[in-house]
Amino acid sequence: MDLALQLLEQLCLDLRQLRLQAGGPSLRDLSDLVGISKSQLGSILSGQVRRLPDWDVVKGLVEAVRRYGADRGRLGQLSLTTGVEEFWRPRYAAVEHAFSYRQIQRSETLRIPEPDPPEPHPPVVPHQLPPAASHISGRSSELTALDAVLAQDLPAGCAVIAVLGGMAGVGKTALAVHWAHRVAGRFPDGQLYVNLRGCDPDGPPMSPDAVVREFLTALGVRAGQLPSTAAARVALYRSLLYERRMLLVLDNANAVEQVRPLLPASPGCLVLVTSRSRMAGLIAADGARPVMLDVLADDAAGDLLARRLGAHRVAAEPRAVRNVVERCGGLPLALVLVAARALTHPGVALDTLAFRLFDGGREPNALASDPATELWAAFSWSYRTLSPPAARLFRLLSLHQGRDVSAAAAASLAALPLAEATLRLSELGEVALVTERRPGWYALHGLVGAYAGDLAAHTDPEDARRAAAVRLLDHYVHSARAAASLLDAGDDPNPVPLAPPAAGVTPEPRYTDRSPATAWFDERRPVLQTMLHHAIGAGFAAHAWHLAWSLDAYLVRGGHRSDRVDIWQVALRAAERLGDPDARTMARRRLAAASVRLDRPVEVLAHSERALVPHQRRGGTRHSGLDGEVSSPASPGRDRAQPTG
Repeated sequence: MDLALQLLEQLCLDLRQLRLQAGGPSLRDLSDLVGISKSQLGSILSGQVRRLPDWDVVKGLVEAVRRYGADRGRLGQLSLTTGVEEFWRPRYAAVEHAFSYRQIQRSETLRIPEPDPPEPHPPVVPHQLPPAASHISGRSSELTALDAVLAQDLPAGCAVIAVLGGMAGVGKTALAVHWAHRVAGRFPDGQLYVNLRGCDPDGPPMSPDAVVREFLTALGVRAGQLPSTAAARVALYRSLLYERRMLLVLDNANAVEQVRPLLPASPGCLVLVTSRSRMAGLIAADGARPVMLDVLADDAAGDLLARRLGAHRVAAEPRAVRNVVERCGGLPLALVLVAARALTHPGVALDTLAFRLFDGGREPNALASDPATELWAAFSWSYRTLSPPAARLFRLLSLHQGRDVSAAAAASLAALPLAEATLRLSELGEVALVTERRPGWYALHGLVGAYAGDLAAHTDPEDARRAAAVRLLDHYVHSARAAASLLDAGDDPNPVPLAPPAAGVTPEPRYTDRSPATAWFDERRPVLQTMLHHAIGAGFAAHAWHLAWSLDAYLVRGGHRSDRVDIWQVALRAAERLGDPDARTMARRRLAAASVRLDRPVEVLAHSERALVPHQRRGGTRHSGLDGEVSSPASPGRDRAQPTG
């Protein structure tokens, strides 16, 4: 660039800086005041002109900015003077002289008259949105939330920002593009889209400067016009977007630092960010509104399959459809992959397909491409970002049975202090590998759990996995025993000795009265019963026995009769595996007592008779309350204060 063009560009940039510091006027008002079009004025202020504007235009612009700043008390904030004759006229004359000298030099060298430079092109209007999905299932509430974000009334200098968050495969990009197309008409100055590659196996995330370069090109800035520094390029990018109504979709963001330099400073712009990260910094500091996506409800998942496969095929195999929905756990990516596999293999029944997918029953090479493999790749992009301690905890979480896990249980599982376990769970939540559904409780999607289990099987030695499983069971056994000790557990001693917890186990805090102990069981009853069945199935008979023993004290008080039968059936199996006759007798006595309340006389008689035989052989020295317990469900120490019905 020669001296004349350099001086012209600096003059234009100084005019733009003067206007920005004064806070106005708007381009529309300025164009009326100086008598040129809005697009010509925008080209001058962005430095995209190669011909010196008329002096009256420059003078009128400076005077309009001075009046605007004076009316609002902002003249003291200007770093450039507004003196027209003292400062701007000499600046203009210097640029004018440089162009005159340039013309003389070229005339002497070439002796050819230089053609007038072309008038600046009108601003480019980009339309970069990718094609949208034909239909979005089960997202009406999220679409309403996005509409509400758009309806915000923001002050000058602030763009509208929305963040779509959620786990891998939950449909963030599909929803973002669908909604962006729906509202694109409100942004007549264009739509910009970029995949930031925050979770991309083919390369590192895009740098903000690389994105700015792409956006400037899309906005009509030629390579030779790009400023030499990253900061200047961001400034030019924001200047071009200033007072324009534009929609920006920043897809697959990795971190706040990747997004913040791309934010425009115009309330007429909307920025829609998708990310597995929570983007907490963007929400706290930049006013972004979060819209979190969860998995689809069963009816919405079925609707998605019907639209992909056709209503006729779905109606013909309703049970298989339910199986597919259940195995996919409502995850849109999994549902779409299954549908694609079904469409490309029309000869494979959906019922057979459901059996083969996402479980250990999948036959090798049964399908040309395995959807689970594609899902594992999507999950792996998040897993690779984890620190080693968080990655280890993630793998071990696959050993937990039940929908939710508490931070305390996770700490014992990984043999970590509670504070560190909470920190690592937060790290997992940051990349949406777990979801904190309520304070201190974390959920792992079924397919994510399967991926974690696959990683654990290939990463962690078998003895390490077994030790973690023992710690987890010890955690629940000793925590439940502490809570049950405050409930009315009856007069019978526990015949199976309780071993101390393994190293690294931190049982949950002990309570001092019955009310919080009952609340503890209320909250953990589903997971305790699930762990009970897992323990007996995995060969941990003593753990199964102790879980049943502690649960019984709670179930008696709550009147959960069918659950009592269930846990003592498991306890009987545990007693038989332990080879403990006293435990076996007690399990039959408790089964008989529970069956009385369910009006199952045959079972009562069978368990009572089999419990009495070893009792009589020992001369009745132990369990002397057998007859009373079976005949009177409300006998002291057992089914006291049970509700009727």
